[in-house]
Amino acid sequence: MAAKKEKIVNNGMQIINSHIKSGSFSNLYLFTGDEKYLMLQYRDNLVGALIDKTDTMNYSVFRDESISENEIISIAQTMPFFADRRVIVVEESGFFARKMDDAFVDAMSDIPETTVIIFIESNTDGKLKLYNLFSQNGTIAGFSTPDSASLVKWVRKLFADDDIAIEDVAIYRLIDCTGNNMNRIFTEVEKLKSYGAESKKITIADVNALSADLVEDKIFEMIDEISRKNNKRVFKLYDDLLYLKTDAMSIISLTLRQYGKLLKTSEVLETGKDLKRVASYAKVQEWQAKKYMAICDNYTTKQLVEKVNFCMDADRMVKTGRMKKELAAEMMILNLLK
Repeated sequence: MAAKKEKIVNNGMQIINSHIKSGSFSNLYLFTGDEKYLMLQYRDNLVGALIDKTDTMNYSVFRDESISENEIISIAQTMPFFADRRVIVVEESGFFARKMDDAFVDAMSDIPETTVIIFIESNTDGKLKLYNLFSQNGTIAGFSTPDSASLVKWVRKLFADDDIAIEDVAIYRLIDCTGNNMNRIFTEVEKLKSYGAESKKITIADVNALSADLVEDKIFEMIDEISRKNNKRVFKLYDDLLYLKTDAMSIISLTLRQYGKLLKTSEVLETGKDLKRVASYAKVQEWQAKKYMAICDNYTTKQLVEKVNFCMDADRMVKTGRMKKELAAEMMILNLLK
């Protein structure tokens, strides 16, 4: 049974769940958004409801921009072999970010009812003909990173599924360490669940002890101390990073990334202190945005541009072979303290 035409939905989770529950599916699906974890999770949920993934005769997967348009069309127009449906998944093809031949668009508009095509695309252009076809005749499901409250609920449920209790402050700390990347959060949750399998509880101390992002956390703390001109503490944190056997190039690249987020924060603050806008523009959670805003109180946007340039210079010196990475990292920190 074919689903009714769907307009773009921001809540891709809700629309895909409703299709699975009702058993009423579109022939054309486009999953897009900035949360890859959710796109892949709901891809698997939808495929599981449509077909047995071990049915290699009727289930095809294409990945990356080397995908053959003609091959997709050929498979899409082939009737399923002793099955109700033929399912095709196409990941990161780039088809929705560039103008496609009319022949391909026409073929997509004329696939058999027994074929379901699911595109997973990070980049899309709503003005393109192919995008419009999926908007009018299929389902476009948007997947964005959940807000802070939803992330907390999700993490708590992941632990509850294994009957493991976790303190709220531990959840906040976990998300703070991993950022809003759901793949990274899930990986850390799995590690913590194994650690707490016997005790059936996770504390903030456990998160601090096991967090894979301890290095990035220390780098952020180091940047905070740089903004306070606390040279002694800065070098102590740098020594801690060396003790953790952190690669000097990683220190440079992670420091550059953090100053990049600070620069974005400062640019937003020039138009007013808007926590939600800062979080959205810097792509961090709101409680992280507060920390970035606090550091930005110690800098002008021009000064942060200079800091970013110091980091970029260190990165460039190493990659061009003009300086060893250890020396470049130390010079970068000295320049940042000026």
